[in-house]
Amino acid sequence: VLVSFSFIFRECMHCEHASSWAMRLYYSCFVVVFQFGWASVQISHLSLIPELTNDKMEQVSLNGLRYAFTIMSTIAVYVAMWMMLQFNSSKSGELTPDDKSIFSEMSYSVLGVGLIFVIIFHLGVKEKPPAHAIREEPAFARKSAWKKWFSRIPFYQNALIYMSSRLMVNISQIYVPLYILHSLHLHKRNIAIFPLVVYVSGFCATLLMRRINERIGSRITYLIGLVIFSGACVWFHFQKPRYECVPMATSSITTAPSFVRNASEFTPCAVGDAAVPNTPLQVESVFGAAVLLGIGGSAVLVTSLSMTSHLIGKETESGAFVYGAMSFMDKLSNGIAIQIIQALHPCQGTVCCLSCESYYRQILVYVPGGAAVLAFVVLTWMVVHERALGPTNRASIIADTEPIDVHFQRSDSYGTISPTSPRQKLLDPNRANGRPAVN
Repeated sequence: VLVSFSFIFRECMHCEHASSWAMRLYYSCFVVVFQFGWASVQISHLSLIPELTNDKMEQVSLNGLRYAFTIMSTIAVYVAMWMMLQFNSSKSGELTPDDKSIFSEMSYSVLGVGLIFVIIFHLGVKEKPPAHAIREEPAFARKSAWKKWFSRIPFYQNALIYMSSRLMVNISQIYVPLYILHSLHLHKRNIAIFPLVVYVSGFCATLLMRRINERIGSRITYLIGLVIFSGACVWFHFQKPRYECVPMATSSITTAPSFVRNASEFTPCAVGDAAVPNTPLQVESVFGAAVLLGIGGSAVLVTSLSMTSHLIGKETESGAFVYGAMSFMDKLSNGIAIQIIQALHPCQGTVCCLSCESYYRQILVYVPGGAAVLAFVVLTWMVVHERALGPTNRASIIADTEPIDVHFQRSDSYGTISPTSPRQKLLDPNRANGRPAVN
């Protein structure tokens, strides 16, 4: 992660005359390496939570704290980015190639601070011994532990919930800056201020996650998060831009607005139309959508991770596999969604055309909103599926899927390893009849 991330935001040396395909291949290699490293770090870190505690509310707290510190670090990055764009960038309100050094300097700063906290983490967090080492579980049982997840419907339900949550949050994070610049035509400093508002509101919401989960449960909390997030998507649809294009015959404005740097370089409206500015209140109300986006995104992400922790329960040996499967679904779905979005882009080349305004607005409304609808359908499926099973069947499934607290000992008669837990005696007819089990 440290090595690859620094090259992603660094200008390619001696590549002035390289083709676009060569440049794309150059940066893609570092992105691929970074994703492998980041997935390893993220999955290992998430799988620690079920290892540290089996209590559901404590798992909610740990997931909430984890996300809260993620938000705090992101807020620090956006504050620094806002200051650098405000005071050290070009005077133009648009992003230009002259601003690339700002992004490089920011990436180096992030890596330096991150390395310090990685060292603190490894020195301060003491990992418990693996559960199979405590129970002296045979190696063949550990190797096949992950396979049983494929036969459980809740595994697929939680995977779809987590995938939908990530689609909602990631797509909005990626396309909000483009929406700010090309749909609302705001100053470039707002691509740092808007996410800052999102993360501050998300941080405040994260602090209340445990208390809310204790009172109304994780699924109702998740549903409320979906409703709030969907409200942000609706807000994006009706949000007023900085100016609107109207036919010249109905407007007294005949020139480009003052914030347009060069009318010949960028025409805000089609020929025959005039740009009529909206009031500051109409434009800046978009930050209300940022608050809803932060609260709803935090609620669905923290709750979906907590639901995954509950799914793992005491089966921590295969916890990394479960989080890995969830992360794989997340990365695959986001990659496919972004490729489709870019393939359907109405503008050719790197310059944004007049269709950008409506396109990025539609992306922020329908893609995260569609993911929210999918999450709601899966959440309803979970509730209906559990009610169809009934309390008796649910209890039997829990009994079958919970790990057996087995202590193995040597049998004097056969010299083999045999389980001695009371529950295993009930499941093993040989043990129930007083005879040692032969494996």
